[in-house]
Amino acid sequence: MKTNPKSRATSIYRNQSVSLRAIFDEAKSLRHILCVALDFAKAKHVAMICDGKGDVLKAAFPVHNSTEGVAFLCEQIEASARRRKIPKKHIFIGGEDEASYVENFTTALCDRGYLVVRVNAREAKENRENTLASTDNLDLIGIAKTMLSRRARVARDPLESEPAIYRELRGLCRSRRKLIRDETAASNRIHAQVDRLFPGFLDSSKSGLTAFGPASLHLMSERFSAPEIARRSPASLTKTLRSQHVHYPEETATKLITLARSALSPDPARIGAQQRSLSTSVELYRCLENAALDLKVEAAGLLASTPYVFLTSLPGIGFVLAAGVAGELGDPGKLSSLGGMCAYSGIVPATYQSGGPDSPARTGSTSGRCNHILKDWVVQSSQKLRQYGPPEWKERFVRWEAGDQHALFAGARRYLRVLRTLVRQQIPYETPDARLRNATREQRAASAEATWDVLLKKWRTIPGWQELAFSEGKPLEFWRELSNSVHGTNLTLPKER
Repeated sequence: MKTNPKSRATSIYRNQSVSLRAIFDEAKSLRHILCVALDFAKAKHVAMICDGKGDVLKAAFPVHNSTEGVAFLCEQIEASARRRKIPKKHIFIGGEDEASYVENFTTALCDRGYLVVRVNAREAKENRENTLASTDNLDLIGIAKTMLSRRARVARDPLESEPAIYRELRGLCRSRRKLIRDETAASNRIHAQVDRLFPGFLDSSKSGLTAFGPASLHLMSERFSAPEIARRSPASLTKTLRSQHVHYPEETATKLITLARSALSPDPARIGAQQRSLSTSVELYRCLENAALDLKVEAAGLLASTPYVFLTSLPGIGFVLAAGVAGELGDPGKLSSLGGMCAYSGIVPATYQSGGPDSPARTGSTSGRCNHILKDWVVQSSQKLRQYGPPEWKERFVRWEAGDQHALFAGARRYLRVLRTLVRQQIPYETPDARLRNATREQRAASAEATWDVLLKKWRTIPGWQELAFSEGKPLEFWRELSNSVHGTNLTLPKER
């Protein structure tokens, strides 16, 4: 007899790990479950083994963070499991959110076929026997209690491993994010140094040069100061600006020399040291800029092979934002519900309601327990859609602001809803009239052509973009051929020069 899905009971433990619940359901007896708690450290971890009831089978013992340590820990686990006839599929290992020096250790355990989970450090602290003190034994008890209550997230699952492409995307985007942070710090230092050597130079309305453009960086890299620019001849400065592909170099040179002569001159005794400092800062900025660009191109290449590439069909959403979200959300087949995605990205405010069912609920602030990197990507995407998105998105932002709502968070929730649809159905964004059930073939074709223009404008900036995104088997190429055959469009790739 088939069970009606709607008649199934809804669990009140919505935040429990599905993998751990499956182990407890299959084992039937808590004595046939093995829980291994690890308190990670850089050189030597501390481990404890207990059963599903929480009875300690092996008290705390040290484990080296090395190949020998992995082998020793596995020997202890196998010995405890063998004595109690516990199968490997009923064993799970976990600790607090892992640091970089623990990643290879947990990967080695996963390669040996163990389920590795991670627990929230705050929850583990709340589950300690003594919250005022902190020792290895107390920390292990808190970690084990959290895992036995099924409150954990799978960090490494040997049976359901995450596709490697999403791990690579996550690593690339997070590395680029750090580089951009360092690049911003370097630009701030350059601003401070230029304010002393040549005030007003980085103001494009005064100098006529784009701040941190090729010409601006070239001038700042060597013998840069207001007196030296003021002494240069217009012809020489024009030649330099022309070599850096500046539009209207004669006018810009005249404007620069005039600005340099009217600027406050720096202390002559400090010019030499300031120039050397500025030169090294510019060199560092260029290195960071080039490294970030390389990672962006690499991430775009990986993005082109995933369904998340359809996010680039949204005006305002580029490779960086699409790849960043793809790396954090992972496999599209395992995307959670919209509510779960919003909670995971930290854009849902907390709600407080008490005093009986007739008392109104109060809305608080958003929770700090979320994926802060994903939150950054999603909120940035909402901001870009507010500025450059389709007309219907901009209208919604106006209505949200008029209704005194948090427009950025409302836009982020709508973005996640659209993201879920585009990625799971592997379709690009369509105009509202093309999404109607009774939409004509001409309306769908017009929407596809508008989307094609958006895609071409973005992907042309990536070297080798046609082979990268529109070769056979890629999601965008499949959609292009399908649109040409079904809607009668003529979406053609331009000839490469």
